[in-house]
Amino acid sequence: MLAKMIDKIVSLKETKIFEIDGHTYADRELNIVRPPKPKPASINFHSLDAIVKMVRAELEQAGKRLFICVERHNRVTVFSTYDDECERWSLYSAEADAPGLPSGWREIDKALIELRSLCIPGEGGNKLIALLSNVNFDDGMEVRDNGVGQEVKVKSGVSLNQMAKIEPRVELRPFRTFLEVAQPASEFIVRVDKTNGVGIFEADGGVWKLEAKQNIVKYLTNALEDLVEQGNVVVMQ
Repeated sequence: MLAKMIDKIVSLKETKIFEIDGHTYADRELNIVRPPKPKPASINFHSLDAIVKMVRAELEQAGKRLFICVERHNRVTVFSTYDDECERWSLYSAEADAPGLPSGWREIDKALIELRSLCIPGEGGNKLIALLSNVNFDDGMEVRDNGVGQEVKVKSGVSLNQMAKIEPRVELRPFRTFLEVAQPASEFIVRVDKTNGVGIFEADGGVWKLEAKQNIVKYLTNALEDLVEQGNVVVMQ
């Protein structure tokens, strides 16, 4: 009795093959056991220059063609074409070490530091810095808000005060992508509040990210121009 049960269990574990309408079917999934195949480990960098140097240095070892994909405004990946077994190698990646300008409220002193250290100098930023630098705290901050723009009390001369208008939308160029390419400008909404301080909020819906990606594609295409023309490197987004 025990022997019959064992034979039954063994028969259930056997794979059965069926021929139906000219097609071959199996009653369980079969997987190919492949021998270990050496492949390079992916390396992460923080600059586009490093990607360019690695592609030029290792193109022959990596394969006939490499693809560079600009995935995001701050990330680039490099992978090979498929081999004889239809496998690709993920070779390199780079992520920009850019601080950006966070949206939200902050104290005026912190806002002034961020505008000077996290943004490229420009007309919009310079006007905003000049205005915030003269906000009057002596008798408490006075803010007038009509729902579109604001006015705040600023210092004028030694002891005189006057109301100054804050532009509701200001163009800034924060460091938000790889430093090798131009930093896209975009509009920010600026608000001033007696309690919360200064609010700076991104206001272009992320359109700047598309411009940043286009700048990266242009940089890589120019830096690897000869390999792109030969068809050995494909740059895309």
